[in-house]
Parts: sequence; C-alpha cells; structure tokens
Amino acid sequence: MRTALGLVAAAALALSLASPAQAEATSYDLSLSPVSPGGVEAAETTPFRSVVLECGPAGGTHPAAQAACDLIGEAGGRVSEVETGTGGICTMIHRPVTVVADGGGERYEETFGNECLLREAKGAVFDF
Repeated sequence: MRTALGLVAAAALALSLASPAQAEATSYDLSLSPVSPGGVEAAETTPFRSVVLECGPAGGTHPAAQAACDLIGEAGGRVSEVETGTGGICTMIHRPVTVVADGGGERYEETFGNECLLREAKGAVFDF
C-alpha cells in the first residue's frame, strides 16, 4: 500500500513539474479614433485604428504586444491605471483622439489633446 501511494505521489509531482502553470490569457480590443471638433481635418490626419492585444502570452495584432502587456501588468491589469509619463515634449497642436479599451474586466475610454500626449500617458498600449 505504501509503495502504491508513493508511486501516485511521484507521478503527481512529475506531472506538476512537466507542465508549468500558465498565466491566465487576457484579451483587449483597443481602438483610437480622431475627434473632429467642427470639421473633418482630424479624421484626415488621424484615421480610426484598432487592434487586438493578447496578454499571457503576448500576441494579437498589436505591433508592440509584449511592451503593452508589460505596462498593463505593471498597472495591476488595468489599462486605466497605466501611467508612463516619460517627461517627453509634445506640441500643443489640438488634434484630439479618443481611445477605448475593452477587456480584462474593464471598459476604459479617454480623450487626449493629441497623439503625442496619448503616448506620453499610455506608452505602448495605444502606440499602433
């Protein structure tokens, strides 16, 4: 009986070591759209864009998926809490953009004065 229990325990240990625990996969639908305050100029210079970001492991259609997932992970899994604030310099050209993130248990939406201010605030998350 002791031998059978020992074999079962050894088999269970071997299985647990053979397949490491996977982080839970999270998917985000991200979009960036121009805000046209009284004209179509913004839409002409900033087209609507959207990507899918997969985290755990990083992937999807986002061009910098790993960097974006790292930022979201550092922010506790919430896009709304991502704050890069690199101290870069942005022009004050008013070309507002609205970003939306759906996924990870949240819906986040915010408007920024221009794409540079967006990149300063959210880094790679909306850099697509």
